[in-house]
Amino acid sequence: MRFKKIKLCNIRSYKDQEIFFPEGSLLLSGDVGSGKSSILMALEYALFGLQPGQKGNSLLRNNELLGEVSLEFEVQGRSVLIERKLKRTPRGVSNEYASITLDGVKTESSVTEIKSKVVSLLGYPPEFVKKNNLLYRYTVHTAQEQMKEIILEDPETRVNILRHIFGVDKYRLIKNNLSILLTDLKSESKILQGEISDLDKEKENLEFRKAGIAALEQKITQKKLNLENKIKTRKEVESELSLIEKNLEEKRGFEQEVEKTKIRLLSKKELLSTLIREEDELNKMLSESRESFEESAYQKLVSDFRARKDLLDNFNSKKVDLLAKISLFTQEKEDLLSKKDRVFRIDICPTCLQDVPDRHKHNILNETESRIVSINKQLTSLEEERIRISDIIKSHGEQLSSLEDARIRMEIAKVNQEQLNRARAKLSDILRQKELLLKDQDLLIKHMDYLKEQILRYSPLEAHHRTKGAELKNAFLEERNSEISLAETVRELEISHKEITLFQEVIKRKEQSKIKINKLNELSDWLSSQFLKLIDLTERNVLLRLRKEFSALFRKWFLMLISDNSLDSQIDENFTPIILQGEVEMDYSYLSGGERTAVALAYRLALNQTINSLMSKIRTRGIIILDEPTDGFSETQITKLRDILEELNAEQLIIVSHEQKVEGFVDNVIKVSRENDSSLVTEILAQKSDRSPL
Repeated sequence: MRFKKIKLCNIRSYKDQEIFFPEGSLLLSGDVGSGKSSILMALEYALFGLQPGQKGNSLLRNNELLGEVSLEFEVQGRSVLIERKLKRTPRGVSNEYASITLDGVKTESSVTEIKSKVVSLLGYPPEFVKKNNLLYRYTVHTAQEQMKEIILEDPETRVNILRHIFGVDKYRLIKNNLSILLTDLKSESKILQGEISDLDKEKENLEFRKAGIAALEQKITQKKLNLENKIKTRKEVESELSLIEKNLEEKRGFEQEVEKTKIRLLSKKELLSTLIREEDELNKMLSESRESFEESAYQKLVSDFRARKDLLDNFNSKKVDLLAKISLFTQEKEDLLSKKDRVFRIDICPTCLQDVPDRHKHNILNETESRIVSINKQLTSLEEERIRISDIIKSHGEQLSSLEDARIRMEIAKVNQEQLNRARAKLSDILRQKELLLKDQDLLIKHMDYLKEQILRYSPLEAHHRTKGAELKNAFLEERNSEISLAETVRELEISHKEITLFQEVIKRKEQSKIKINKLNELSDWLSSQFLKLIDLTERNVLLRLRKEFSALFRKWFLMLISDNSLDSQIDENFTPIILQGEVEMDYSYLSGGERTAVALAYRLALNQTINSLMSKIRTRGIIILDEPTDGFSETQITKLRDILEELNAEQLIIVSHEQKVEGFVDNVIKVSRENDSSLVTEILAQKSDRSPL
């Protein structure tokens, strides 16, 4: 893995800054408080986001609402870009946005999902997704003061932290889970012991149930024989009753035929009564009829009526013509009178536009007067003709009305004559029907007498049927009782078989539980003795190997950093650094500042190499960040730092320090300064032979 570039926007003291990480070793140089450590905090935030207990206020610039960090790095040949944003709200500062771009493919997701992808890319164990960034901090970047704190922690806390980092705490988890498992095994064993406590009693019950099976089977055989006898008796009674019912069915057929005959006879009587009533009515109507109708007189009357009507229609047409002529002459007369008035008022001709002389006016008036006189004569003549024709029309109308009344009277007489003819025909038909009905009535009476005689022959069967019916009902009841008794016994046998099966299953299950108890006890004994000893031994061996490797590395780095040849070091069983002067153990509080820094740095480097050795698949093994590693160092110790850096031979080394002498130990230098409450990268220096300002 190698960091390539980071961009900060409103992060701590940075407003807007882009920083490139060149290849080789790099020094972030600047005065105390210039913003060097802020870059390291931004790197960790970009990779893992805000950690539990970490507040966004510690990263977002004061009085700013939004902040952003984008980090570009390379891992296993893949280009990775992570972008994170912070937002200030009334409730505080929180993660606003997170995305990761792998080989040009961008994915926006939740903080947890982005962290999961980063942990996978870095080759960290999956469980570190839900943990603090301890693995990153103790392999890549640990602030010097934090390393001093872990050294000063009480032994138990320090060992627990290192167990967590090394992944050794899984053995303690195994032992805790083993304790829970043993408790569960004991509880399960007690439960099973309770289940098998009545096993012997269950076996006794099983033998008792088996003994009762034979008695029930014999009882069922007897009841089946008894049921067969009951069924045979019931079928014999059913056969006798069926024969009686067949005869009674014939009797019911006769009775039904009697009822049908009664209905037909009643119907015949009602129809005969109706015919007699109609016969009386027709005779009465024929005796009372006195009118006669002559067809020839009726046809002559119709001919006279039509001729008179045609004549009347002709006179009405003439009258209409006269009225039309009178209307035309009247209109012409009115037009002439109107023309006469206009002539008197005309002085200029409207056609030729010349003066009209009085002589010409008088000529026109004379002609008009002559025409009016002629029209009056014709109107008088037409009016006289109209009056004459109106009188004729009135006379003919009265005569036509008289003819119409006579025609109606004759048509009524015609209809009455037709009704009388139909009544005579109907009366003849009624007489024939009466004769047939009287014959049918005699036949029906004889047939009904015959049916009654037949019914009397079946009368004794009714009592016999009731007796056999009661006998059959009793037979059915006895048969049903036998069936119920047999079914109850069969059911009892089935229940007994099921109970035996149930007892057998219970006994089998309890026998299995008994075997299981023995296995649980064997497993519990093995887990509590041999397996637990194996875990303890494995844990001790792992810790011993780690402590041995860690102690050798710590001593190596410590001796390279210390200038006093009389001092030596080692790591005890609690991973506590022990400083020896000769054979005397020195208390940490009596060490000088430079010696304490040497202890912390040696511990830090030993921890880095031990973890990288233990977890060979992590991909941050080639990068180291040292934050103020020379705090309190003497000039001699600072000089020795060059040997340390060369010995580390890291792929990417980032040092944060305000010691100017360290600039000569690295390939590249980035200088950071603080101006007007803002941090800026003011200068970038390359190799000593080619250093130039940015």
